[in-house]
Amino acid sequence: MSSSSSSSLVEQIRHSNFHDHNMLIYPDLPTYRKIYSESAKEALDNNETVLLITTYDSFDRIKDSMMQVGIAVNNELREGNLIILDAVKAYQIDTYGAVKFVTTLVKQAQRDGKAGVFALTEMGSFFIAERIASLLEYEASLQKKLDIRLKATCTYHNGDFETLPKEQQEKILSAHSRVLP
Repeated sequence: MSSSSSSSLVEQIRHSNFHDHNMLIYPDLPTYRKIYSESAKEALDNNETVLLITTYDSFDRIKDSMMQVGIAVNNELREGNLIILDAVKAYQIDTYGAVKFVTTLVKQAQRDGKAGVFALTEMGSFFIAERIASLLEYEASLQKKLDIRLKATCTYHNGDFETLPKEQQEKILSAHSRVLP
């Protein structure tokens, strides 16, 4: 994917509205690193709390990617402006634990005078754990328009998404307000 294509995706992600439950299918990890790093930078610059739930990148790799775009990662983590979670812990121990955490995070952001919460949540842990039925149930349980100040984008590696039968793909696609190319 070209740099202009990933920049266009960042623009589309960032122009989502609060309350949107969107979906992004990304082609590869280098592209996704660019997307999450640049999106996080813009969100932090716009006084949003950033939540990144990761499956395929280590925390060190994420921090490196974010530092490359000018994010003072350790400072943002310490101040609670940037939260990075492991998807296995976020979704596989308690599938709805991430929703509960995000709700708390949105309330905290509001108390802190933040614009809201920007979240990119990687759904690959469901594929690794072979819990596709749980993934389908989880996505269907979320509203297309959320009632909290959250810009949520569920992210799927194309290689994972393509393993699903068309019927399951359609269920996941239809659970989102927008699907970003």
